[in-house]
Amino acid sequence: MEKYRQDEKCLEKDLSKNLIGCLHVDVFKGLTNLVKLNLSENKFSSLSQGIFDSLGSLKMLEFDSPYLLCDCNLQWLVVWIKEKAIGVKETRCSFPRSLQGQLITSLRPETLTCDAPLELPSFQMTPSQHQIVFQGDSLPFQCMASFVDEDMQVLWYQDGKMVEPDATQGIYIEKSMVQNCSLIASALTISNIQPGFTGNWECRVRTSRGNNTRTVHIVVLESSAKYCLPDRVSNNKGEYRWPRTLAGITAYLPCKRQVSGAGIYSGSSAEERRAWRRCDRSGQWADDDYSRCEYMKDVTRVLYIINQMPLNLTNAVQTAQQLLAYTAEAPNFSDKVDVIFVAEMIEKIGKFAEKYKELGDVMVDISSNLMLADERVLWMAQREARACSRIVECLQRIAVLRISNGALAYSTNSHNIALEAHAIKASSFNGMTCTLFQKVSPERTAMAHFSPRDPDINLERQLSFKCNVTSNLSALALKNTIVEASLQLPPSLFSSLGSSGQAEEAVYKLHLLAFRNGKLFPPTGNSTLLSDGSKRRSVVTPVILTKIEGIGAREKRENRKPERAQREQHWKYDLQMTEKVQLEALNFSRISEDNKVYWLLERRVPEQSQP
Repeated sequence: MEKYRQDEKCLEKDLSKNLIGCLHVDVFKGLTNLVKLNLSENKFSSLSQGIFDSLGSLKMLEFDSPYLLCDCNLQWLVVWIKEKAIGVKETRCSFPRSLQGQLITSLRPETLTCDAPLELPSFQMTPSQHQIVFQGDSLPFQCMASFVDEDMQVLWYQDGKMVEPDATQGIYIEKSMVQNCSLIASALTISNIQPGFTGNWECRVRTSRGNNTRTVHIVVLESSAKYCLPDRVSNNKGEYRWPRTLAGITAYLPCKRQVSGAGIYSGSSAEERRAWRRCDRSGQWADDDYSRCEYMKDVTRVLYIINQMPLNLTNAVQTAQQLLAYTAEAPNFSDKVDVIFVAEMIEKIGKFAEKYKELGDVMVDISSNLMLADERVLWMAQREARACSRIVECLQRIAVLRISNGALAYSTNSHNIALEAHAIKASSFNGMTCTLFQKVSPERTAMAHFSPRDPDINLERQLSFKCNVTSNLSALALKNTIVEASLQLPPSLFSSLGSSGQAEEAVYKLHLLAFRNGKLFPPTGNSTLLSDGSKRRSVVTPVILTKIEGIGAREKRENRKPERAQREQHWKYDLQMTEKVQLEALNFSRISEDNKVYWLLERRVPEQSQP
């Protein structure tokens, strides 16, 4: 405060909002010309008598404070304000409760007494709740109270008996003034707690005008009691250090908070933002719950928030576009819940795909982005929540919606996924060849910011189907294309179903869904798909899902024999780890050789070690 005394010609001084905790009696000495002084919104609770004596020119004073204690120590100030005719602007008492909110200028000196029980603007003790500790543990106590009197003391008691420092018992007491002398503090540490320390521990603030206390009950358990050992848990909600905990007790820890950015539970109370973990009766850690805590990684938090948003007709398209933008980070996904959140959103978006055609294209693009995620992350998401299977099922329904609405054909593609559907009239069917190939996509080459982990993926090429109305495999009339696979449907495909007029007029629906590789088909739980030495083999060449709708349904309506109904053209995938992946028709033993669908799919299936 020396600089204030040096500025003797100063007429106004604004010291508000400076966290000032106490003011020495001579702090304003020499400021004889000071006319206006603002001390409001600081942390002091009282003002020493005589502190303004040297301010002979003072006319206006402000000292409103949320800690202002109007007691006998401010009697002098009320008298001085009236005698000197000092203007006091909006200064009110904060304590005691009986005078709370009253203007200091409206009080009579006799109402400011120290007879009532001591009320402290701030008085805290930690721990503040019942504690169970173990023999030999270290137990720290902290007590802080507003500094309201020069003779103020902070003392410690156990069961009514004063506690003194004792190094032989590991008892240490340290006193200090904190927050610019606005608080008096005392720290008590018991470094080697013993069963004899069980009882009520009390922090007592003692002054000449009275006392105030805070108490907590401590139970010290002998080392023979069952308990869970201290444990450190690191997950997508942060790192948590669980203390040694008595068997049968549930332990709580505050959630880890983000340094920047809005938290998911920013409006929640501290009680709600807690993780818990239960120590069972045998002394083993059991159930836990971190659901009230926010995710530590930005991308996971954003995907969680998007996933929690209610979806409707007005925001479905916009939300889908937002999700597409965030899945551009799929190569950096490191948490299985990232994939699970995306899968759940694709399911929700799919409910609006019938209304908005463009949603089908966006769903394919989102799924294509997701195939750039690390294979192990996809594998974990599939094992946890069937996330990959759910995505594939949603994509299969896209073509069904488009063809069901009367369209004769539907096609959409992306860098990693191609989808094609055709309505086929049996009477005019002369065979069909559908070829899966890669082609340059001028409108989608702006995705060079991706850094795929799979070196076989070239983002400048996208997968596409081309279907010709012929049963012959012909060369594509496109430049710079790489043929990945070809499906041939012979002219006799539907002829064995009968020669009735109804059969000839029947319309079937061919669905083709191709993936650049098998990353959305991770092997989980099937030992035949796992190799020795904790290695997993996976398909790195294209995978095609094919289905012909209409055969089974029509035959049931015509009451065909059961064996005829077995001709439904559904394919299963035999992903055995051989040098080829074969796509075989179900129950084809009863169908003539000419009626089979031929697949020309050469496959390379190298071993890929998974961590």
